Order: sequence, then C-alpha cells, then structure tokens
Amino acid sequence: MKRFSKLTVALLCVIAVGAVAYFRDSLSTSAAPREDLAAFAHWSFTAQGAVDGKVTDPISGLIGTIHGNPKLLSGQPTTAIEFAAPNQYVTLKAKVTPQDTFLPKANQTMVAWVRIDEPTEWGGILGCMQDNGDKEAGVILGYNKSRFYYGLASKKSAKKDGFGTLTFLESKTSYELGRWYHVAATYDGTTMRIYVNGQPDGESTAQTGDVLYAPSAPLVIGRYKDDNEDYSMQGAIREVLWSAKTATPAQVLAHFQADEKLAEKKAPPISRFIVDPYLQFGTRTSMTIMCETATPTTCEVKYGTKFPPDQSVKVEQPATMHEVPLSNLQPKTKYFYQVTCTDAEGKKIVGKPGTFGTAVDASDAYSFAVIGDTQRNPIITGKVAKLMWERRPNFVLHMGDVVDDGASKLQWTDDLFKPCQELFARVPVYPCIGNHEKNHAHYYKYFSLPKPEYYYSFTYGNAEFLSIDTNKSVAPDSEQYKWIEKTLAASTAKWKICYHHHPLYSSDSDDYGDTIKGNSTFGAAKHKVLIPLYEKYNVDIVMNGHIHLYERTHPIRAGKVDTKTGITHITSGGGGASLEDFDPLPSFFKKQGRVDFHYCYFTVIGGNLECHVFDHEGKLFDQFSMKKE
Repeated sequence: MKRFSKLTVALLCVIAVGAVAYFRDSLSTSAAPREDLAAFAHWSFTAQGAVDGKVTDPISGLIGTIHGNPKLLSGQPTTAIEFAAPNQYVTLKAKVTPQDTFLPKANQTMVAWVRIDEPTEWGGILGCMQDNGDKEAGVILGYNKSRFYYGLASKKSAKKDGFGTLTFLESKTSYELGRWYHVAATYDGTTMRIYVNGQPDGESTAQTGDVLYAPSAPLVIGRYKDDNEDYSMQGAIREVLWSAKTATPAQVLAHFQADEKLAEKKAPPISRFIVDPYLQFGTRTSMTIMCETATPTTCEVKYGTKFPPDQSVKVEQPATMHEVPLSNLQPKTKYFYQVTCTDAEGKKIVGKPGTFGTAVDASDAYSFAVIGDTQRNPIITGKVAKLMWERRPNFVLHMGDVVDDGASKLQWTDDLFKPCQELFARVPVYPCIGNHEKNHAHYYKYFSLPKPEYYYSFTYGNAEFLSIDTNKSVAPDSEQYKWIEKTLAASTAKWKICYHHHPLYSSDSDDYGDTIKGNSTFGAAKHKVLIPLYEKYNVDIVMNGHIHLYERTHPIRAGKVDTKTGITHITSGGGGASLEDFDPLPSFFKKQGRVDFHYCYFTVIGGNLECHVFDHEGKLFDQFSMKKE
C-alpha cells in the first residue's frame, strides 16, 4: 500500500470531508455523523471523482477506467454513475492476483449505494472473483433476479488446484427496481453477513479463515465478470467502499443513516428499452420492427431511403411490446430506420439509427447465416453474432433452442437479445422452435412470424425456406406433414431448404442411443418419416440443431450416399450450448464434423450455392458448393 506524507494525509482528509458535505447537500438531509469504516478504497461517482473516463480513489491509488461512456448523474436525488448499455462498467484492475497487498485477508467490509433498473440472474456491484465450474475463488457484492448477495470463498475450501468453493449469501429483502439501496457485506474469518438499508439481512458460517483469491481475476464495478462469464448491469452506483476491517452492525447502520433519505424516495418507473429495436420477417416489400420497453409507451418508427428518414408509422396505443409492420417498400433497397417510444410523462426513449434491406429478386446474389442452440452462453453467442454481422448476410436462420428455458424472460432479454443486439437490429432472423423454448408464449411474443408461427415458409431470392416444428407431430396424417407436402409441391424455387430443430441424420454419441455401450438410431427416429417426402420433392438441403456440434453428411437418397441426387443434411448446433461429441466410429453418411462453437455462411447466385463454416474465432473449418442447371 502506498505511503503518504503528513501533508498528503491532511489534504485527503479535507477532500473526504468535502465529499461527505457535497453528498449531504445534494440529498438535503440532516444526516447523522458517519461512522468510520476504515476504508482502504472509496470510489465516488461525482463530477470531481469521475473525470475523463477515470474514477479516482485518493486512498488506495486504484484508479478505475470507465468503459462505454455511461452517464454521470448530478443533482437530485444524488450524484451517481448510470449503466444503461452492455459495454458500460468500470475496471479497477484487469488482473488481480493473491499476492496483491491491498487485498483484505479475512476481515473485510464492502459497502455501496446502488440502484437496480433491470434484474439479472448474476449481477455485480464490486467483484474480484472466478466462478468457472469447480474453479471458484474470490469475493463479490452483487445482486440477482430479486435480491442482493455476498459471495466469498475461503482458503479452507481450497483444493489442490488452488481453487475452492464460493458461498453466495442472499439477502432476505427483495429489491424494487429504480429504488436506491444501501447494501453492505462483512466477513470476520468465521461469519459472512449482509445488510440492506442498515439492517442485518442474512448470515452464513459456511466459510472460515482467510479469503481465497483467484490466481487471476478482474476487479470491476458494475459488472459480474470472470474468465468465462460477463453480465452487464443496468442501474446506477453512487459510491463503493472496501475496508480491511469488519464493520460492526452499529457502524453499518450509522453509515446508512447519514444518507437514509435517499432510500425513502421511490423512483418513478424508468423508461428504457428492455429489448432494443430489432428486425423481423422481411420480404421484398415489407419489414417488421419490434422492441420492448420497461413501461407502457407509444411508438413511432421513422424510416426511409435517406437519413434522417422522412416517413413515419405511429402506434398510439400504449404498450410495452411493440410490433410495427412497414409495408409498400421497394424491393432490394436499403432503408434507414429509427424508433422513438414515449411514456405517459412524455419522456422519450430513442433507439439507435438502424438499417435494413428488403429482399432481392430471384436473379440476384444474396447470402444468409445459420446458427443454432444459443441457449445460455451470452459470451459465445455474442462472439458468433459479431462474426456473422461482419459477413453482412441478408438474413439469419436460427435452428432452435434460442434460449435454455423458454419460460425465463431474462434469458430472452439477456442471453439472446443483448449479445445479438447489433446483428438483430440490422438483419432479420427466421427461427424454428426448439425443445428448450417449451412452446412458451415468449417465443411467439418475441418473434413475428406468419401464422400459425410454429411452422411457416418464406421465399428469398431464388430459394424457398420451410421452418418446421419437430416438437410437434410430423406424422403423415399431421397438419404439418400435409402443409409441407403442399408447399413443396407448389414451389417453383430453384433451391428448396427445410430446417427444423431435430436431426434426421446424426452421428452424435448419445442422444439417439448410447454408441459406447450399444447402438444408435443415428437421428430422430420418429421424424424420419420426413425423409421420403423431402426426397420426393427434391429438397436440396435439410438443416437442424439440437446436437451441439457441426456435422455435414454426404448427399443421401433412399438411405444411401447418392452424390447426384442426394440431400445434404447439416447439423449446426454450435451457438453457445455445452458441446457434445460424435460416435467413436464414423457413420456411413458422415462427410465432415467438428465439435466447436460455430456458424454457417451461405452465398447463392443463380444455380451456384456455396457454404463456408467458421468457428467462434473466425477460422474456416469446412466449405462446400452445389450447382444446379
């Protein structure tokens, strides 16, 4: 720890006293004197404390780097930093090691004034930890879907690899969105305690001894971040303190009481986008713009072929979910658009300017990307989505299992839409439904698709695409089977592509039998009734997800490899879900395979179709082409 001269110490005392006075004035409180928490670090987000993208701490010298240009609030009810975008947070140190001398050993206290604007499964206020499967270490003060928590691992839990087990102590109190809370956590080497608004709110004796810090961990404010997880915060933080002493309940209460009026005032509902504007179901002459807001709003979409857009569609009925169709557009044309939502108090939420292109003619070149099984891995999903966007496809196909639990709204907003924000704002996505969606209403809420929505078709360029729900019956007497046959029989498209979640051919090791101990059906047996139908109408490609890897078959017809008239089957389930593996022996149909996160990129012009497959680092690992007269 740095040493200071007497003059420096005196100056720091003056600064500290001034900062306290500043906070009290801004709150207009008659606060009681603060108890001394003996903080070794104190980050205050004021005009004085946060300057030029940095937040200073005169005590420890740990200067934070502010990412993403978050807003600095001033005045009533308090000064604070407001995080509203996924790239906004503060890094205090990129990599902390157990040898860093500033780290508290056993005794410690963390304190923060914080406002949560949107819940998340894992949220961080101040953290320095790793939580990677069985490799856990460090300490964090944070929040989840409804409560605050204090996470800590002690050396008593350490294993031979240097990692241990984190205990997450939850508060009994549930927080309200948009309201300020004083949250504190203490540890004395035997007991973890958490406080909400000055009151004890939970304790645990699961950990004992010195804190076990990770060999390498980021020290951050406003984020839950480690080597393989990265969850952003939507909310605000006024100040964060960290002490190498264990505060008493009386000290925590006194610190809260100094500014307790901040917790009394309930903030009005916050107007913001829960899901930023995104595109749905584009055609040659139409596009649908969607978004979701936290409070009921009216919605206006401005659009046009130049910027700023000169046309407008308004939805005057207040709602939180908006679905705005744009019609009478020009084919194969670039459009600009911008969404503005207005709440009951007249506050406006303005989306970023976006672009989209209407569908091309049958004689034009076009491209599309394919991803499947994103489920619950926003880091990988975000990387793959960014790589897809860099290719500038005309549209995206999703092979299903877009989330891990279709009933969890947070998984839709945080695990799918946030990491795919840029891609979905520029490129329409055409999904098929997977088993993890559970046929939940969220699927039909967030995707705007032709009725009955669980199956549909669309034409783009010279290809016709059929999206099918293999969670429902596809037996010959089913509604879907009859629709598929009718649609394929009537199709005049040069390329016919069908996609559904479950594979008809798969070399997976254990989803369709146990290839280590027994036999496999090498695909979903009950869905194989579709094979003769696809072959009858000369479908070119059948795509699926469900198996978390990549596989491409030889062209197959009548159960045999047929390089002249066979159908190519592609499994693309590498969007983020836990990877699976192949049968130890190659199946007769397996052409190429890889266990990796990935996406497929198709280009089509006339009778020429090419596919390139890239991993999540952007490296090409498979490619093929098809030609038709």
